[in-house]
Amino acid sequence: MVPLQDSSPMSDLIFVYAVDGGLFNEITAYAHKLLSPRTYPCNLCTLTHGPLGARPEWAQFIKGLGVKTEFIHRDEFAGKYPAATHSFPAVYRSKGDDTPQVLISSEELNACRDLPSFISLVRERRNSEPAPR
Repeated sequence: MVPLQDSSPMSDLIFVYAVDGGLFNEITAYAHKLLSPRTYPCNLCTLTHGPLGARPEWAQFIKGLGVKTEFIHRDEFAGKYPAATHSFPAVYRSKGDDTPQVLISSEELNACRDLPSFISLVRERRNSEPAPR
């Protein structure tokens, strides 16, 4: 996982994986991704991580965003934000104490076929945010 970044006036971004957390689940997901990548349920993982961890291009992009980023599993997100819409994988924006809003839906994220297209989508959506009040 990528560490949290410094906050800015823009929304924080929450990247939610379509798998549950915990050691057993992570090992199972890792094996599934390697053995049967076509049926792996988390395109966020597929796009941003290789067999040895975060792809360097992804880590560099996240570091350069200049906003706080959080990477959590679907069960953690549902527990932390029970009032939020739950469809995973997805990217949410949060202004802190409010319920996060969908920035990139699971359908949009799953339509991305490679990391550059996903990075472009994140950049486009983040840059189209309304100015802070």
